[in-house]
Amino acid sequence: MKRRDFFRKTGSGFAGVTAACMPAALIPAGSVSAGGRMSPKKDIQETHVKIREFRTLGRTGFKVSDIGFGASFLSNANVMQAAMDMGINYYDSGEHYGRGRSETTIGEALKGRDRKSVFITTKLNLTFNSGTSKELIKERFAKCLERMQTDYADCLMIHMCTLDQVGHEAFHAAADELKSEGRVKFLGLSNHGPEQRIYGNLTDPMEKVLAAAVEDGRYDVVLVVYNFLQKEQGEKILEACATKQMGVTLMKTNPVNVYKRWKEGLDRAIESGREIPERVTKMGEEYRDFVAKAEAFKKKYGLKTEEQVRDAAIKFVLSHPGVHSVCPSINDFDTLETFVKLSGQTLRTADASLLGDYQKSLGRFYCRHACNACEGSCSKGVPVNTILRYNHYFEAQHMEKYAMVKYAELPRSNAKACLDCNGACEAACPHGVPVQTLLFSAHQNLSLV
Repeated sequence: MKRRDFFRKTGSGFAGVTAACMPAALIPAGSVSAGGRMSPKKDIQETHVKIREFRTLGRTGFKVSDIGFGASFLSNANVMQAAMDMGINYYDSGEHYGRGRSETTIGEALKGRDRKSVFITTKLNLTFNSGTSKELIKERFAKCLERMQTDYADCLMIHMCTLDQVGHEAFHAAADELKSEGRVKFLGLSNHGPEQRIYGNLTDPMEKVLAAAVEDGRYDVVLVVYNFLQKEQGEKILEACATKQMGVTLMKTNPVNVYKRWKEGLDRAIESGREIPERVTKMGEEYRDFVAKAEAFKKKYGLKTEEQVRDAAIKFVLSHPGVHSVCPSINDFDTLETFVKLSGQTLRTADASLLGDYQKSLGRFYCRHACNACEGSCSKGVPVNTILRYNHYFEAQHMEKYAMVKYAELPRSNAKACLDCNGACEAACPHGVPVQTLLFSAHQNLSLV
């Protein structure tokens, strides 16, 4: 169904799509009884899918499941309860995820469970909220605990921490008091590089923020980007964290692009009757090159779906001894089972060959998360990395509504400004990424055109 038809038939115009409209839980028919418990039809015990490996989360000493649970879109307590039954014991949330819905759902899922058996991290964003005094930080955190219906958080993180916030005096003063009160055990921070959002621009490179955190010495756990197409920066961070025995959790571990939607954007532009700039015609040629290489790659390895490459990508990060827990976003049973099946697995020779081939033939079509090398060359101020991360959410993570909302909220130039540009961003990219082609595709995906 085309997006226009979807919005018309569901009665949900774009104006009605807000950040609170997170993807709904995908509950198979008959999987949940009226009492909210899983029925035998979806009995986790029958699937025999369990976590097979636990790793010590740095100096916290807590043994966490190698597959963690990214709760940014969590809205179904049954899914989290199933995850606990499968053995997942690391849960990553934040006060702003789903406008508090994620934490509320965690609270629902924890009822009747052994609280000490799970490690729960939540986050406060010190950039978009003016409440950053010691008192207000404690007040905001108290609401987190209230939503999660728990007396403490195992880890409190600064979300998308900047260089200046690493040593944030009010945060650390509040954290000291919360620790003494037994409401926080450990501190942490998350960062995935420069970002442009409605509440302000974040310009600090991920590597510099993490280096400052390691040097600071007060942070026990980090949430960072690491994947097989972005090894260098990630491995430097992992090595630095190891020197201080810091716990390392990962996001954005799957850099694999899907193969199906790129041509749709160009086709729509042509069908609309608009004049197509020469640059866009060249983009079509780059697309055909991408498709040819992608099809040859799939044929060589007998791939039926891109998920097979994704699985190898997860095995790659699990193979690193400095990685303690991988935290994909989960809110449905199928996704949960897909990732738990990868627990305890490491990269085999065949997997390594597949990823190496992918990097050589298709790696240039991935805009590296947490990279910002090209944006300084853009005269129009287009937040390239932010836009292409939103498009990754749309394409690879199937979070279409969320990605479109975030794109619409961008306070400055979007990718529409790129069609008649000379492509200075591409010249500045150290990875040879066809930036303008990706931005064109992103604009077609993320805007109602």
